[in-house]
Amino acid sequence: MPPAVRNFPHQVLPGPFSHSQPHLQHHASQHQPSGSSNLPPPSFNAHHGLNQGNPNSNINLFGQTSNNGLAAGFGGMGGLGGGGTGLASQAAVMGFAHGAALQQQQQARDQIRRGSTAGGTKNPLKGRIRDVWRGNLAQEMQLLRSLVDKYPFISMDTEFPGIVARPMGAFTTKADYHYQTLRCNVDLLKVIQLGITLFNENGEPPPPQIQEVAGLNIPAYQNNLLPCPCTWQFNFQFSTQDDMYNQDSIDFLASAGLDLDLHEKQGIDPSDFGAVLISSGLVMLDNVRWISFHSGYDFGYLVKLMLCKPLPHDETEYRRLLGIFFPEIYDIKFMIKHAQRYGAVNDSPLTHTASTILQNLGQKSGLQDLADELGVKRVGTAHQAGSDSLLTGRTFWEVKKLIFNGTIDEEKYLGQVWGLNGVGTTLQPSMSAFQQANLSSSLEETPNLNGASIYQTNGQGPPSTPGSTQPGLASTPSQQPQSNGMGSMTPGGGGGVFGGFRGFGRGDGVR
Repeated sequence: MPPAVRNFPHQVLPGPFSHSQPHLQHHASQHQPSGSSNLPPPSFNAHHGLNQGNPNSNINLFGQTSNNGLAAGFGGMGGLGGGGTGLASQAAVMGFAHGAALQQQQQARDQIRRGSTAGGTKNPLKGRIRDVWRGNLAQEMQLLRSLVDKYPFISMDTEFPGIVARPMGAFTTKADYHYQTLRCNVDLLKVIQLGITLFNENGEPPPPQIQEVAGLNIPAYQNNLLPCPCTWQFNFQFSTQDDMYNQDSIDFLASAGLDLDLHEKQGIDPSDFGAVLISSGLVMLDNVRWISFHSGYDFGYLVKLMLCKPLPHDETEYRRLLGIFFPEIYDIKFMIKHAQRYGAVNDSPLTHTASTILQNLGQKSGLQDLADELGVKRVGTAHQAGSDSLLTGRTFWEVKKLIFNGTIDEEKYLGQVWGLNGVGTTLQPSMSAFQQANLSSSLEETPNLNGASIYQTNGQGPPSTPGSTQPGLASTPSQQPQSNGMGSMTPGGGGGVFGGFRGFGRGDGVR
């Protein structure tokens, strides 16, 4: 804690206050309770900040203005000149720092109120989701760098403005079609939020006060004025006037509490974030494990942030880059679907508890569905990246404990990303039966938000995956005529291969 602010310099209080003190003291002594004759009489200046009633500690609030433009009552000849008195004193400087810390405390309390769960259930993680904007990006990345060595499990979620385009042409496989869909949408759109949560190998987040924070040059954390976050919600620059988006998705995110005006004014520049992420110690390390749920698009946006250029056209090259930036990935949805399909985990039959959970889950496939089945309570607001990343991480540890019996076969499950083609970060010459099944069935899903395969295309149902016209070849329907003359990779209105969407920024549809 900072040292207590010292008392103000001893000065006699002239002017309009001097005559009132004897009267007030006399008035107070008349109303002193019986039996308190041994107590000192109260005084006007008995507040501890005014030197415990010392009559010589009075402050001239209306003193002469000194030559530095500051009131003499704030310390006589001290000012800001380094004399150690007035506003330049250690007490004053510490007071300013304390005031800034109190402001951050108030912001944290506001976050707690905004992120409270329904019903008001108390949760020790409430208030530990830290919003990161342009102004505090460097501070929070400094904190993350200091924690990741001891908390190397990172659960992640992103929020992005939906799906706006479908690729045209012929594709070698359905997996190729889905990667090209991912690529053209990630290249056209901008990520809006990224949430990450840290855990250690036992599934424990950082505690509110930890020793690692004490050594950082961050006053609010040094003095435990703010609890250490366990979740960071990075808010990126996004403009509904200039950036492309799916109108239904933007409306959905706005209803979840995203302040899009604030994103436009104070959002983090994606290029700046990509640069600090590469040097953060969170990526490109074999000992850091990323935890996700249906994360094809999530990792696509992160790779784009670090590349600072469009994703590669070839999926093999994309997977090579994915393996460099994120060598170790868990995808909970892949793990659950694998267990449901084969009735086994780690090549062993499911326990009764695991079977019951998966049977109750049935065809439900969302993160919230799985969390509810496992009894994991959400902290914060659904469909905000910070809350979703925290829920993803806590769900992962429950899946590991209740369905995988505390052990996950890394060779079988590590590096699989649901939403691409079920193959690991490095392409394999042959695929297992499950991976073949993943190619033919599961990949007919493309996430809209939070891993949900839900589309709204002018009320005509979800866009379909093209059927094969000849062995090994998938094709899309021919391009619909476009009134604005845009090419095949540019989103347009109407149905067919393109999902219905609105919102081209300035209305020209050209970037």
